[in-house]
Amino acid sequence: MEDELNLIEDEIKRIKNNQSKIIFYFMLSIAIIGSMIILLLNIYRFTLADILTSFFSPFIEIQGYIIFLICSLIVFVYFVVSKSFNMARRGIPFLLNLIIFFLVLIVPSTSIVLDLDYRFNKEEREAVVRMVLDGTLKPNVSDNEKLIRLPEEYKKLSKGGGEIVVQGYGQSDQILFFAYRGILGNMAGFIYTANDSAPDEMLFGGDFMEVKKLNKNWYSVRAT
Repeated sequence: MEDELNLIEDEIKRIKNNQSKIIFYFMLSIAIIGSMIILLLNIYRFTLADILTSFFSPFIEIQGYIIFLICSLIVFVYFVVSKSFNMARRGIPFLLNLIIFFLVLIVPSTSIVLDLDYRFNKEEREAVVRMVLDGTLKPNVSDNEKLIRLPEEYKKLSKGGGEIVVQGYGQSDQILFFAYRGILGNMAGFIYTANDSAPDEMLFGGDFMEVKKLNKNWYSVRAT
């Protein structure tokens, strides 16, 4: 009789352990989903704005952060209600979300994305610059003499419509490629200056919050 009771107790413990593992991995999955959402939103923010336009993309970002907040709240409650002997394990999902949240705050993802964009597309943008300087590409937007709508094969080089802004003439030429084209002057991009001087924010109607020299003649800019 005692042996049978021990077997029953062992079986109950095994079932509880299995249930505990299932719940743990479920909570870990919730934490991973929430973390991946805000990571991808930060990495692909400009791509999202280009696809959905700068008007709709903020709503998607807000929803993404709400989902992350809900996921974090769920795994936090899971951690708080855990028994003292397994708190360390149950705290892993919440700890994961905390780490990702602080990474998003600390790591300059926008600067990293801009730097990669510049490196990957540098040669093609320089080809466009040469066409602008030799007159092959000229302003072709009827209501704005400073805009050039790029040919189809080059549209990817300037987000928000495939247009570049050309200011000045000759050695004073400054050419803006958009990496992000928002509303009310909010934008990020790359400016080529023919004389290698810092870009003039007054020419582009924005208040540059960041200007970074990338290479000879090339600067990354962010404006509000």
